[in-house]
Amino acid sequence: MQIKKEILIDFIVTVFLVMCYSSNVFAEEEITRVTIFAENLNLIEQTKMVKLDKGINRLIFGPVSKKIILDSVYPQGEGCEFLEQEYVSDSLLSWKVRSEIEGETLLRISYLATGLTWKLNYQVQVGREAKFMDLSAWANIENKSGVDFSYVYLTLAMETFPEEVKGESSEQKVKEEPSPQSFFPQNSFSYSIPYPVTLKDGEKKRILLFSRPRIPVKKIFLFDGDRYGEEVREELVFENSQESGLGDFLPSGEIYIYKINSEDKMVFVGKNILNQVLPQGKGSIYLGRAKGIKVEKVQTFYQQLESGEKEYSYIIVFYNFRDLPVKIKAVEHFYGEWEILESHPSDYMKADNLIIYEIEIPANGKQEIQYKARTK
Repeated sequence: MQIKKEILIDFIVTVFLVMCYSSNVFAEEEITRVTIFAENLNLIEQTKMVKLDKGINRLIFGPVSKKIILDSVYPQGEGCEFLEQEYVSDSLLSWKVRSEIEGETLLRISYLATGLTWKLNYQVQVGREAKFMDLSAWANIENKSGVDFSYVYLTLAMETFPEEVKGESSEQKVKEEPSPQSFFPQNSFSYSIPYPVTLKDGEKKRILLFSRPRIPVKKIFLFDGDRYGEEVREELVFENSQESGLGDFLPSGEIYIYKINSEDKMVFVGKNILNQVLPQGKGSIYLGRAKGIKVEKVQTFYQQLESGEKEYSYIIVFYNFRDLPVKIKAVEHFYGEWEILESHPSDYMKADNLIIYEIEIPANGKQEIQYKARTK
């Protein structure tokens, strides 16, 4: 008997809803556009054709995200004035609308919500001789909005919204009001998927953003003691240019590295972070600590001068236990005002607050760098 009573109650509620909304206007779905920003914020734009009577109408709209930010809902319709808004269920909105027209009109609804998130990662396959690589970028999307999105046009945005200014008086805020350009930094970027996609509630989906074959790369061995300690890093460097097959902004993201070995088999090298690479800039992919190469850096002299300046010397010794010679790029950093007093080898490149040596270490041999510097 309890089961029959519940069925009867459900039936009465259903009849009541039909009677209440029998004269209401329901919007029929046409186009949905979704923009997913970087920090769990979504902009959802829906356009639907509706039929309205002249005068007051009750308009039912949905489904909408269950994580909708109700204060952000912005309805628009030609000749329409939206008087009241209600959230009538988990996924329906209701408006009282005054219409000046009789017949069909295009309804545009924009609102913010949470629940849709995405992150970028890359996959790279390096050729056997490490002269070319294939690079792919993927979007990993997760839907926790509480509703299914069917055949939506999707934009994935990298930019985030500016944080509120805290701890400042209103007078300071007026004086230091940011320009519109500061809201959208130069490295802001978005991907627009050129075809409609379906995102079911609870679903995780990967979408290919782009794939670029045979990008020229160069393998280098890098020593930078200030940043990485006594490690010689093995890296791939590439030009982010149209000539190399790229030329677009590459946001930071995880990168999975595969390589074709001497037996033409694919092996997994590792997972790292590809740091942001601007158009026409240089990118680098960390492959790991170089095997068979060792480095020792020792301070051999230090003196504090009466002028407050400091003089010091270092020796850096590289050992190559490989059967082939290797070239190493060695970077030394300086701070404040500085100059190099002595250097062996004498050939180095000066850039900003650092110097760069490029030395070759013979097979099963060693090579040294010695320099003396003055700073203040």
